[in-house]
Amino acid sequence: MLTSCHPFGVNLDDRYFQNKRGMLTARWTAPFGKEDVESSHAPKGPFLGNGDVGLVSYTSEKGQTLQLSKVDFITDDWTDWTGTGPAALPVGGVSIQIHAETDDDFLYEMRLLEAELYMKTGTVEPVEMRTWMSMNDNYVVTELATRASCPILVTVETYAGCEDTYYETTAEIHDGIGQVTRRTRTGEKVRWTARAGISTRIIGTEVIWEQASSSQVTSTFLIRSGHPIHIVTYVSGSLNDNANLSEAYEKLCGLDGDSLILLKESKDAWWRDMWTRSYVETNDSLLNRQYLSSIYLMASACNLHSPVCGGMYGVWNMNDTMNYHGDIHLNYNSQAGFYSVFSANRPELAMPYYEFLEKMIPEGRRRAREDLGSVHPSLKGKSCRGLLFPVSALGNGYFYCQYWQQTVNAPFNIPLFSWYYEYTGDKEFLRERAYPFIRECGDFYEDYLEKDVSDNTYHYTITTGGHENSWDLNPPSDLGFVEMTFRLLLRYSEVLDVDSERRALWKDIVDHLPLYKVIMPTQTPNQGLPIYAKNEEGWDWPAHVIQLQPVYPCEVLNLHSDSTTLQLARNTLYYYGIDQQGLTETMNELGLSAFIMGTRIGFNPNILINKMKVLIRRAGTNFLILDGHHCLEKTTFVETINSMMLQSVEGVLYLFPCWIDSPASFTRLRAKGAFVVSADYDGKEVVSLNLLSEKGGICRINNPWPNKGNVKVLCNGEEVDFKLENRILSFLTETGGTYELFCAD
Repeated sequence: MLTSCHPFGVNLDDRYFQNKRGMLTARWTAPFGKEDVESSHAPKGPFLGNGDVGLVSYTSEKGQTLQLSKVDFITDDWTDWTGTGPAALPVGGVSIQIHAETDDDFLYEMRLLEAELYMKTGTVEPVEMRTWMSMNDNYVVTELATRASCPILVTVETYAGCEDTYYETTAEIHDGIGQVTRRTRTGEKVRWTARAGISTRIIGTEVIWEQASSSQVTSTFLIRSGHPIHIVTYVSGSLNDNANLSEAYEKLCGLDGDSLILLKESKDAWWRDMWTRSYVETNDSLLNRQYLSSIYLMASACNLHSPVCGGMYGVWNMNDTMNYHGDIHLNYNSQAGFYSVFSANRPELAMPYYEFLEKMIPEGRRRAREDLGSVHPSLKGKSCRGLLFPVSALGNGYFYCQYWQQTVNAPFNIPLFSWYYEYTGDKEFLRERAYPFIRECGDFYEDYLEKDVSDNTYHYTITTGGHENSWDLNPPSDLGFVEMTFRLLLRYSEVLDVDSERRALWKDIVDHLPLYKVIMPTQTPNQGLPIYAKNEEGWDWPAHVIQLQPVYPCEVLNLHSDSTTLQLARNTLYYYGIDQQGLTETMNELGLSAFIMGTRIGFNPNILINKMKVLIRRAGTNFLILDGHHCLEKTTFVETINSMMLQSVEGVLYLFPCWIDSPASFTRLRAKGAFVVSADYDGKEVVSLNLLSEKGGICRINNPWPNKGNVKVLCNGEEVDFKLENRILSFLTETGGTYELFCAD
């Protein structure tokens, strides 16, 4: 039973999640083999993850194989079409096979709410298996039980390796614990060698062990009715050529029945907390399922336990030839996997990503000084301060790949640094981490921008790759990042009382940026309405909306923008997303935040929801929407729904600003200003609104009851004074205070 301390009600979390248990259970009623789940990108089968270890399973009628990867098991000197450099690898796995006659009664379930995998073998006398993973350490536990009338023989194979036998493996048996290792590339060219290990112990029965090969150990035992058995695996390793097998051995030796219970209770508590941080009720089973399964994916992929940050595919690198090396794709795709954690009230999930970025800063500075000619031949000899990132890197701190003519790969991270401060109010984070990174990006733009003077006026221009391998003058995508960078520097320098001497230039840049190019659409069908082009040449293809990045993630075009600007943005999204079918046919428009952009400009919410549901219906049995290239960026679905229900626009909270005429609610969404907000909507108006102010200060809310009077604000039952001016309701909050707002009419 899920429980949580809810400041505005008792057992609301329990009722909500118990009603969602069925929709959060993925079911397979027939075996699915390795060929069914094999992937060089996102998981295609049932999966678990704890931010360090990833697991994807496949089955036969008689058993299952648990494929295992470790987020810092990264080789160097691997080459594919994207370049030579670091690449993420799988470690190996554990295969559990039951020796019994087959039957047709097979069942496999991925139970998201419990973060467990359940299997009932398709054998005459079935064996039940429950697999779960500890969240603060790297135990993988499979509980076996049967009601068979006679003992059943079980074989467990622990193996290292994948399809490529190039990588060195070892196998040994140490006092009843089987251990295997896999090692990354070695040689003069490599900059490091990593080694990872898988260690297995069988608890609850007598076991016969055998070393089957240099990469495999096998254990056999009998399982009897009424005598459950635990297969406990520990995944270890490091980037310094040490699989840490001795540590794994000690950890496994220290386990008994009581400690396994404690491990499971700890796992349950971790997930209970994670699930109840926030949630929404859309009253639509498809939307609810995709929202909550995205939370599951996000929390499984990256958390405070992560030793390094995973890439686009999180911790699920189950192939020796992962797409794009299993990298952190810095031209949006990997950042998008973290864009939702702030409003979803899970900001700590981004911490490993900040640590990764800060490792990149010295090399990024060098590249800005010395390597601009590699971005484009016209930049040869140019040198800038600040940061220049290529498209790709791995979480252990090494870049690879080219720039694809883009200079925005470092600024793409500014929203993540800004939002951690904005949503949590953590001023130390702003001072020590966010502001220094944003200023580095400002340094780059100060040196990189050109000042175009004509007719007694001037403006600043940027020539860069607005999209991959383009070379564009003033693409709105990059202009949005320039404006966002300097607006944030202006504001944060005042908050921190630093760099006052630099503000004049920053303001001058903001005040003299060119307007976004407006054109008539060139593809048919179209509405015959003006749209934003992708650059000043009027580039009008392909069917994506990178020119709306000023809306999101830059947030410089928003609900406070003038009506003409907003209408142009809506025209642009309709043209590319509806007329040209980009919302459902461009391979990663959901990940490219086109839907979030729609919520931020007041686009028709019925269209957004209908198109999202088209994509959701394409999801696999494990609820993942796959496009063959990306994975974690699809969690932007969370931010889409959150933005439909709650937005923070220039210090003002908007309730259900882009929601359909249907009842909905949200619980404990996080808003800028460090407010944690819950609200209910009956399809016409807000019927309840509560918030917690973590840092105090003034709360500003767009009045949810504009056509009614007698609005009240209460704190602990006492009325709080407020102002209502130009539809903005504002009141002073205390640190830790909880507030209820309602209309007494």
